[in-house]
Amino acid sequence: MEKPQVFEMIHKYKQEDITLYENADVIVATPACALSLSESEWAKEHIDLVEVDEAHHTPAKTWEQILINLSKAKHVLFTATPFRLDKKEIKGDIIYNYPLSKAYSDGIFGEIQYIPVPDDQDNKDILIAQKAQEVLQLDRAENLIHYLMVRTDTKANAQYLEQLYSENTSLKLKRIDSSMSGREIKKYLTELKAGTLDGIICVDMLGEGFDFPNLKIAAIHSPHKSLASTLQFIGRFARTNASNIGSAKFIAANDDELEIENNRLYANDAIWQQMIIDMSEGKNQKEQEDREYYITYEGQSELGDDEVPIRALTINCHDRIYRVKDFDIAADFPNECCVANRIFRNPDDNTIVGIGIEFTSPIWMNGSYKINKEYSLYVVHYQSKLGLVHIYSPVHTEVLYDSIASRFCSEYEKISKSEMNRVLGEMSNFEIFNSGMVNRFNETGEAYRILAGADVSNSIDPNTGRMFSPGHVFCKAKSNQGGEDITIGYSSASKVWSSSYLNLHDYIKWVDNVGRKISNTTISVKTNTNFDLLPQAESLVKYPKNIFFADYPDSVYSVSPEVRSKNKNGYSWRLCDCELSIHEIGSDQQTIKVRICADDVEQIFLCDTKGYYSSDTENFYVSRGTNEEDLASYLTNHPLRIKTFDDTIIEGFEIYKGSSNETLSYDKNQIIGVDWDKYNTDVKVEFIKNGTKIAKGKKTIQDTLREILLSDPKNKYVLYDHGTGEMADYITIQEETNQWIVKLYHVKKKSAAGYNNSMNDVYEVAGQAVKSIIWLSSTAKLIDKIRSRQQSSHCVPIKGDSKALLKELRGATKQLAGYIVIVQPGLSKSTNMNIKVQEVLASAASYISRAGRVKGLEVIGSK
Repeated sequence: MEKPQVFEMIHKYKQEDITLYENADVIVATPACALSLSESEWAKEHIDLVEVDEAHHTPAKTWEQILINLSKAKHVLFTATPFRLDKKEIKGDIIYNYPLSKAYSDGIFGEIQYIPVPDDQDNKDILIAQKAQEVLQLDRAENLIHYLMVRTDTKANAQYLEQLYSENTSLKLKRIDSSMSGREIKKYLTELKAGTLDGIICVDMLGEGFDFPNLKIAAIHSPHKSLASTLQFIGRFARTNASNIGSAKFIAANDDELEIENNRLYANDAIWQQMIIDMSEGKNQKEQEDREYYITYEGQSELGDDEVPIRALTINCHDRIYRVKDFDIAADFPNECCVANRIFRNPDDNTIVGIGIEFTSPIWMNGSYKINKEYSLYVVHYQSKLGLVHIYSPVHTEVLYDSIASRFCSEYEKISKSEMNRVLGEMSNFEIFNSGMVNRFNETGEAYRILAGADVSNSIDPNTGRMFSPGHVFCKAKSNQGGEDITIGYSSASKVWSSSYLNLHDYIKWVDNVGRKISNTTISVKTNTNFDLLPQAESLVKYPKNIFFADYPDSVYSVSPEVRSKNKNGYSWRLCDCELSIHEIGSDQQTIKVRICADDVEQIFLCDTKGYYSSDTENFYVSRGTNEEDLASYLTNHPLRIKTFDDTIIEGFEIYKGSSNETLSYDKNQIIGVDWDKYNTDVKVEFIKNGTKIAKGKKTIQDTLREILLSDPKNKYVLYDHGTGEMADYITIQEETNQWIVKLYHVKKKSAAGYNNSMNDVYEVAGQAVKSIIWLSSTAKLIDKIRSRQQSSHCVPIKGDSKALLKELRGATKQLAGYIVIVQPGLSKSTNMNIKVQEVLASAASYISRAGRVKGLEVIGSK
């Protein structure tokens, strides 16, 4: 077979050169020349085959246009690095893969050696230069015809190194960079190949297309950061197509921190020969697997102008997980995702990708003009063997996650925090960066504590473990499998996240691994840090019988939503002002009913062990501007905190079991006895309301308490706040030299015939007492509550001026000391106390005693 006629095209296309093109079998051209040729009608008609070297550049405009212009011809692409940092697709099928290990065994890829020098920041460049001279001279002493390349990253550094090598070595070097003319560069390369120079100093020059196999020594002053650039660079030195050459040598400063594709290539003990082969083949294999994976997605052709290349997706690792019973891959996303037909489906691994598009208003334009086009990414993946659904959403609200899950699954439930904790399994060398802790005794006003820092686990001690349970955690650890460093975090509501960004294929692998660990009951997590002192939450199987009270979550007290009545137009309340009480525990302990009341409007809510609230009526709804949400849905997303006598907390579908082993008892001698008969008090009547009957000349309990409080000269201010959303029935404020003493009085009538034997007499009032601690957590909280109550015509001053009180509290530097007072004539210090009544009072006193600024519980009863 005759050799083909080859024409080297060194100028752009000219019509007068057409004879040269026609006489050639092969035309070799640079991209610029090839582009001009491809635009000609002659090329479109006569060129049958286009071969592209360095084909990882084909996504670039010039290269891509060449292939478009010559679309009728066959295209064959060649590259040693079939992957790009910008994730753009190198179009085409991989028909042949020539691994680097085979190139090495075939003698095409030669020996390579890494020579580290000490990482001395002050003298690093000098040490590299001197070592480069030493290595070059030793090689030449062995009759090897070797030359040196000095590699750096900027022109300024190249000029600096040119002087440094001149002053510290005897090497003859010339600098080459893009500021020089082509003639000057060609002159220096000619001198290099002729042996006049020992080497050259380059700034990302002489890479692709430069063939000089005698260039065998690289002095790397600025290492490449990407694998593709590193492989391209090393490949120029590892060629074997010349005589009298030996192994390629790379000289650089030892750097244990620099990682390329999770490989510490510049570590002191790095063995490049095997590392480079493994890294190259691993990356190429990964590229081939990704290509095969993305082909299985359906739907790309339906996107039109809004087409998004699915292989270009880069996802921050965030995962919401549900346990499900079924999955419908043909289902669509809910309307609020704005996905329409922009959906990719992969039936092979049960993954659906949706691209949402919304138009929004920029901050500098009226909201009615929506001109900004915003894209959102949604991913739903079903792990069929484990029955888990993973959801990625840019909006992390419970409502949206549930809405997406309900479209693809008929039944779904959240994962308990104890199961979520298993994502920390199979790892070691933990550093806890961020830890949130749920306070089982948040009557201090501190419902949730967050620790953040380099390693916060040392701030957790055994006493912390007795009071707190894990809320969320974010940490770094080392994988027991691959040995790489991993960041991982999890929280309640079945969420897992990492600081990593992955392509879609790797993201699905990541969530699959998360699901595998969550479902593996044999995994025992041990971080070997003080984080292990925090007891884990468990899934709620049934409600305990010793429930004490329920309270709103801390978020309700921080920014309380407005609730309105469907039956009473114009009425609205802050949710935190609505009375909340336990109504009933189901006989099978699978449900609990709570009662929410505001004035004469009430509603009973049922909550199951999955944390879902429901109601047979819809008396209340939450109002947020123009949006409305039924209160049952709101409580599902913001679950109540239900507490028991033994310090256990229930939130939604999770239970934080208490660690209290105390025998609860209450000393009846602590009761402050009042002679109610002396005040002509009817202890069966708390206050007068419509229909209340009271004997002539008798007082209510509240009236008697008012008299007692007004007669105490220590009380500078006395406020009456009885009614829906009250702080307490009465509030007193005493001023001392260094502090304000605030007491909240909760009053209940005596319902039983005897004393100290009726749960009804103490249960509700004790719960109210504990819940009112929140108003004493800070002076600001107290002021805000008094002010808001006064604005709604409550919290009436009966001693002192309320404006003067608020002014004094705002301007004072005195500390706040609070007391909670239960007023219940059915309790007596002279009668034996029922064990159950003792339990209620002792639990209330225990909760209150841990509440920071609250000094304790006082009980006013009978003598």
